Amino acid sequence: KYQKLKMEIERQSKKLEKKKEAHAEVSSLDRSKKKKLEQDEEKLKNTNRDMTLVKMKSMFAIGFAFTALLSMFNSIFDGRVVAKLPFTPIYWIQGISHPYLPGDDM
Repeated sequence: KYQKLKMEIERQSKKLEKKKEAHAEVSSLDRSKKKKLEQDEEKLKNTNRDMTLVKMKSMFAIGFAFTALLSMFNSIFDGRVVAKLPFTPIYWIQGISHPYLPGDDM
């Protein structure tokens, strides 16, 4: 669906640009051509809205998947030392880099 919407947006954009260029040469537009141009712009807006909705759904799915993976890895490695930092981090980062670990070796 994403590819279809993307191609539709490109096609409508090109069509709209051609019409605008053609109408730019003729300074006075009659009502029917102006109305047709506005309808094409409205179609493009609606297609862009649909594309945004598809993107938003996929971003929510990715966010949910990453949250689930983070939770899973957090439970797997809970309380285990995975790596030791070769430096002492800033105080407020120490809480993030040393959670639920026994000892005070920073």
